[in-house]
Amino acid sequence: MVIEIFTAMLKAGIPVGIGAYLLVWWALRNGYLSETGSVRDIEKEVKRMAKDKESKLKSDPVHKKWLSMGGGFYGVVAVLTWLFVELREILDFITSFDGVSGLIDNFSFDLLIGLFIEAIRNTFLALAWPVYWLSDIPGEYIWAWFLIAYAGYWVGSQLALRQWRLNRARRSPENPE
Repeated sequence: MVIEIFTAMLKAGIPVGIGAYLLVWWALRNGYLSETGSVRDIEKEVKRMAKDKESKLKSDPVHKKWLSMGGGFYGVVAVLTWLFVELREILDFITSFDGVSGLIDNFSFDLLIGLFIEAIRNTFLALAWPVYWLSDIPGEYIWAWFLIAYAGYWVGSQLALRQWRLNRARRSPENPE
């Protein structure tokens, strides 16, 4: 079980924590999230924004993707799954040709349609991330993977909140540099 937990920390906890940190910090930095006191407040704010069409229009593509995939923990894992699948597909696509000349020789309207269909498929795959990742989790400790992934999300979100507060305190008028 110790090896399983260590593996889950490396493959789920740390990536989800980094993803959560980056998404929450970015949302706070750009004013998409109002000042919040806890991870629970972040989740409430993100759920509200996911339902609010005007919030989506004001946000950048990264934040919009997070909101469109549910926001919060589910959205973070969905975005990470989407990135993982898309990057793997792009790498497979690039390596399937014999260099740039092979890509140019095979470039067609059908190729573009195929890429578009794959992008849509990958989005649905990311939204169904529990099913996608369950096939990769070996053993009887699936519950541990989900707990560790959520712990990573919580720690990453907390660190982003803390970093945001520290940066804001340094820039406050009471604390001139």
